[in-house]
This record gives sequence, C-alpha cells and structure tokens, in this order.
Amino acid sequence: MRGHQKMIIWQNIDKLDIIVQEILRCIPKHEFKMRSQIDNASDSVGSNFVEGYYSGSLAEYIRFNRYGKRSLGELRERVRRTLRKGYILSTLFERFEDCAIKTMYLFDRLIRSLEDKLSEEGKEGIRWPQKANMAKKAKLNKPS
Repeated sequence: MRGHQKMIIWQNIDKLDIIVQEILRCIPKHEFKMRSQIDNASDSVGSNFVEGYYSGSLAEYIRFNRYGKRSLGELRERVRRTLRKGYILSTLFERFEDCAIKTMYLFDRLIRSLEDKLSEEGKEGIRWPQKANMAKKAKLNKPS
C-alpha cells in the first residue's frame, strides 16, 4: 500500500467508488449525462484527496480535501436522484448513503485536524520537508 492508501478516509473513498460503479450499471444507457455526472463526481472525490495528500503543503492539503468533500456532497445529491427516478433499489441507495455519510465524517475530521495543525505552525502553510529542514538548521545554528 502506498501512503495515501493506508488512510481510512481513502479506503472509504475507494469503497464508495465501488458502490458507485454498481449504481452506474443500474442507470439506463440513455441517461448518459446522469451517468457521466455521477462518475465524474465520484472520480473527483478520490482525485482531490490524493492530489491534496501529495501537495506537500498543509494549506493545499486542506484546500483539496474541501474540494473532495464538496464533490462528495454533489455525488450524494446525484445518487439520491437515481433513487427518486427508480433506477436503483433503496437497499443499494442505503449502502451508498451509509458509506457516503462515514466518508463525509472522515473528511470533516481530517480537515479539522489539519486546520488545527496549520494553526499551530502558523498560517504560512510551510511545506512539510522544508519545515523539517528549518528545524534542523535552527538546532545547528543554536549558540552553545
């Protein structure tokens, strides 16, 4: 497993996408726009999380997690409409919604945790490797 794949939130995002792929198979082919929008929103949730994870900046990581959370909100609304149109069974919708709610909660917790960490470090959003190097230099330059 790579770094981001070890995180519970990414594992939930991945489970959610598996459910979304099942939902997409239930939507009639003539609903190509609906299918595309749902697939794009699901892709956006995971892509934004991964892009933020590898950004190297706490501020960027927070920003991309917010994008992912918004995409998740969009995805939930679009899937709800498939239920309303009768394209999916309520059992599939409930499975999706349960995973989506858990993932939304994980986004909220992660964002809050990262914001706390950022406020401890200051608002600069210093890149993590640079922050570590600055700490090493400070120790080396400390008078005896």
